[in-house]
Amino acid sequence: MIKLKSYRPFITKNFIWEFPTHFKLKEVSEFIDEDIPKTTEYISNSAKEIMRNKSVIWFLKNKNTDQIVSLISFTSVNLIKKSAKLQMIMRNLPDDQKTEIADRLFIFVDEQLELNSLNFDQLDESILKKFTLNGYNMNKPELKRS
Repeated sequence: MIKLKSYRPFITKNFIWEFPTHFKLKEVSEFIDEDIPKTTEYISNSAKEIMRNKSVIWFLKNKNTDQIVSLISFTSVNLIKKSAKLQMIMRNLPDDQKTEIADRLFIFVDEQLELNSLNFDQLDESILKKFTLNGYNMNKPELKRS
């Protein structure tokens, strides 16, 4: 059985993908623009959801600047139905770094979890392009394997 808690850290050319519990509270608070109590609650709830095998959430830290630059969240993960909800925040990233994130994200969804369906509110064009060029159809608010 797939254990979502084992999908960390991912290390790519420019980023370290790590769970929220591995970051300083102040750093997360500033990135998600919440006060410390709400950030503490967010991190605690994230950890619980990961341990329950319902979610996987990463903050991406730029290896060169040591700053959090992205949040990627898979919630409502259903490994039987092969579906999840994907939410992302990417802050001021150049196209090559967005492509790096899209490439790793696609491997996670397509090869590791083998998801057929992703619901989303909004995704960066680079993410949508990676999925739609590789066998997923977009019918907002869903990417579905064709």
